[in-house]
Amino acid sequence: MKKNLIVTLLLLSTLSAKGQSTTNKFGLTLGASIQHYNGNLGSSFFKFNTVCFGAVNTSFGAYLNKSFDVNITGSIGHFGYHPEHENGVVVPLELRCPGCEGLGMGELRSLMVSGNIAIKYKFANDILLKENSKFAPYVYVGLGLNHLSDNMKRNCVNVGYHYTLVSGAGIRYNINEKFSIGYNLGIGCFVTKKVYNTNTLENAMIVIDSDHTNIEKRKDLYMQNTLSLGMNF
Repeated sequence: MKKNLIVTLLLLSTLSAKGQSTTNKFGLTLGASIQHYNGNLGSSFFKFNTVCFGAVNTSFGAYLNKSFDVNITGSIGHFGYHPEHENGVVVPLELRCPGCEGLGMGELRSLMVSGNIAIKYKFANDILLKENSKFAPYVYVGLGLNHLSDNMKRNCVNVGYHYTLVSGAGIRYNINEKFSIGYNLGIGCFVTKKVYNTNTLENAMIVIDSDHTNIEKRKDLYMQNTLSLGMNF
C-alpha cells in the first residue's frame, strides 16, 4: 500500500509543474543553436553533415494570458553555405558574386546578429493541455531584424540590415516551477533583399533563361535548431 502511494505521488509530480503563469509572469532562456541556410546557393535544412554553423541566443518572455506570451529573442552566430551543385555548371556573370573566382556561385560566410519579437501560442492553456503540464508545446510568429557582416571579405554577402518574417515551434519541459529545458525549431524568411550578393545592382531580377530565373526567384531562409535552459520569475 505504501509502495503504491509513493509510485502514485511520483507519477503525479511528473505530470504537473508551473511554467510562465500568473505567478511567474516572466521567463528568460539561454540557448545554443545550429543555423542552416536555404536560398539561391542550395539548402542545408536538416542536413547536419553539410555546412551549418553554431550560434548562441537568449530570449525574454512575458505572460499575456493562458494562451499567449510575447517573446523578444536575440542571437549571434555564423551563417552561410557552400554550394554542392557546381559540377561544372557555368553560372552567368550577373548571378555570381563580385568575389567569385570560379565559374559557379561562390561561398556565403557571414556573421549574423538577429533580433525578433513574436507572439507565442501555448498549447498548455487549460484548453488542450493543463496549464501546469510538465510538457508545454507552442508555436509562434513574428518579425525580425538581422545584420549580416562579410566574414570572407569577397563581397559575396549583401552586408547590412535585413528584415525577416519569423515563425517556429517548440516544446518546453518544466523541471519545476522555476526552471525548464526546451527545444525550438525556428525559421526566418528574408523579405526585403537577398543575402547572397551578386554582380547585379541590389540583386535585381535577371531573366537569363527559365532555369536561372528559377534560381533567382528563390527566397533566402535560415533555420535555427535550438536547445535551451529557461528560468521563470
